[in-house]
This record gives sequence, C-alpha cells and structure tokens, in this order.
Amino acid sequence: EPSSRRRCKLSMTEHNERLLLEMEMNPALLQGSHREQWEAISDLDSFFKRVYNYFDERGLRCILAGRLISLGMLAFTIALSAYLAEAVNWDGLVNECVDESTCAGVKLLRDDSFRSPSPFLVLFLLVFSVYWLWMLLHFFWDLRALLEIRSFYRHKLNIDDSELLVVSWDTVVQRVVELQATARLCIVKDQLTAHDIANRILRKENFMVALVNQKLLPIEPLPGLRLSVMTKTLEWALEVCLLDAMFDGSGFRIRPSFTQDVRGLQRRLFACGALTLLLSPFIAAFMLLFFFLKHAEEFHRRPAASAFSRDYSLHARWCMREFNELPHLFEARVLASAADASAYVRQFPTPLLTLVARFVTFIVGSLAAVLIGLSLINESVLVFYRISPDA
Repeated sequence: EPSSRRRCKLSMTEHNERLLLEMEMNPALLQGSHREQWEAISDLDSFFKRVYNYFDERGLRCILAGRLISLGMLAFTIALSAYLAEAVNWDGLVNECVDESTCAGVKLLRDDSFRSPSPFLVLFLLVFSVYWLWMLLHFFWDLRALLEIRSFYRHKLNIDDSELLVVSWDTVVQRVVELQATARLCIVKDQLTAHDIANRILRKENFMVALVNQKLLPIEPLPGLRLSVMTKTLEWALEVCLLDAMFDGSGFRIRPSFTQDVRGLQRRLFACGALTLLLSPFIAAFMLLFFFLKHAEEFHRRPAASAFSRDYSLHARWCMREFNELPHLFEARVLASAADASAYVRQFPTPLLTLVARFVTFIVGSLAAVLIGLSLINESVLVFYRISPDA
C-alpha cells in the first residue's frame, strides 16, 4: 500500500508538471479562477520586445506609417537609380546642351531606354527588388502581432495609442507589473520587476555589450592600430553568427554545444563574409545615392550640421552602453553628451590635418572667388561657356 501511494503521488506530480508545461506553451488552455486570470506567455522575451517596440514607435498608426514610408523611400530610390543609370540622356545634357537654342532640342530621356541594360544594373535591380518584396511581406506578416499588442495596451494596460505620446516607459512597466498579480503573464515566478522586463528585452544586447567591453571582438584591422572597423554590416554579421546561434529554440537558453562548435562558427562567419563581399558593389552604389538624396537639402541649408558632422562611432556607442539600458534612454544620454564630447575633442587639435584642411580650403575658396568675379562681370560666361577638348 505505501508503494502504491508513492506511485500515485509520482503520477500526480508528473501530471501536474505536464499540465504546467501545456499551460505555458498554449495560453488557450489557461482557465482563470475567481481571483486570478491565467494568461501565461510561452516566449516572454519576444513578447516584451514587441511591447517595448510598440511603445518606442508610439503606437500602431506611427508604426504602419513609418514602415509604409520606408517602403516608399526604398522603391523611389530603386526607381530613381534605374532612371539615372539607364534612361537619362546624359550625353545630350552634358555635350549638346550649350546654349538656350541647343538645350531646347535635347531630350531628357533616351529613346532606347532599358532596351539593353547593363548586367550590373540588372543585378542591382534584382537584389533590391527582392529586398523590397521581403520588406513588404514582413510588413504584412507583422500586422497580426501589432494588432495583438495594441489590444494588450488598450484592454490590459488601459493605454490608448494617443496616450503613448506622453506616457513614459516607467508607467508602462508599472502597469505590466501590476497586471502580473491578476493575469499571470509569467508562471515561473509570482512577481515581475522592471529589471526582469529589461533583462528579457535586452538579453542579446547585453551579450554584445559584454563582448565589446571585454575586447573579445576582432574589430581592429591591424594589431596596435587604434582604428575601429565596426560597421552596421559587421554588427549584423556578429548578431547572426553569434547571438542568433547562441540560443536554443526557446530564445533564452544558451545551447550547450555552442561554445564547443568552433567549426560551425567558422562556417557562419565565412558565409556572412562571402555574402557581404558579393553584395558590396550593389550596397555601396545604393548607399551612396541614398546618402546623397537623404542629406542633399541638409548640405544646402545647414552645412555645418550635415551628415559629415562629428558623431559617436558604432564601437563607441557599444562601449558606452550600459547593461539593461533601453535604446530610448541610451539615445537620450548620447544626445545630452554630444556637445560636451565635441568640446572635449576640440581640446586636442591635429596640426597636420589642420594644415591640409587650410590648404584645401584656400584652393577651393580661390576658385570660387574667381567664378564669383566672372559672374559679376559677365554671367553668360558661366551659363554658356564650355571648355573644348582642344583647349
């Protein structure tokens, strides 16, 4: 009889553990009691990330508008690149348009546009068209999750999208913590804290902060050369090869074989490097055009505050980043320190670079002064005069 009781207790324990696991993995099975409504979530890391991103992007309308505008900007840049490279009559505009009468007969677009495009242009359009379609599919794929997060904010946290413009993240966290007491989002522990939520949101970012602080990433091209080559492409490669491969299917447990799988890491890094090398010509051409289009008006209106102004490098940002520091708090801290950091850097001038810059400024300024003088004497010289090849 004692043995039968022990077997009965063991079977009940196994049944409870199995039921608990089913409750965690399938929220539809969770039934509420009179005092608590069980709504456990299987992947809290992903859920809290979506909650934070919804707050950081200020609601559903702002998120949808931002992503649609990004799709429109990308489509416009791709189309403009194709027309500038293949359709515009550059030969006529540069060589035949000499005066008003000749310019009137020059067509802006070529008659044989896109009849025999270059292989580079074909591959360029193919690569970025596929990327645009992937972004479009990702946009529709995220709609359901965005609607669920909006319902969570509206019905569980009692925060409407219009309130997200003035509500702080601390208020959102406080309401999530209060919600844990009545609707069990996490069944592993009874209480949630702000530290728990931040740790789940920034689990992978904390590993990146630790890797940078411990100087475990090979981001210097040559030993002893104080030059960081950490770019967005390298950051993406490290995220894919290290952080994404580090965790198992649950998203928060490190795979036991990760630290021993050296060959696997080598294969992932080699694949990312080969892919980046193959796509680098197309990415460089696209980014050059996009950079010019994005900052052209800024160059004209505010040259001193343009994209060439001094800013923190990506490596410096990871060095400054604190553990569990959310992006909006980090950006606010970086923005507050920019003026003082620039003043500090100006205390250590580089005489050689200053001399070279002074020489370049003198040459460019002298040519500009000559052109301004010619325009004051006879503006037709600048409008219609062309330097002939025999000159």
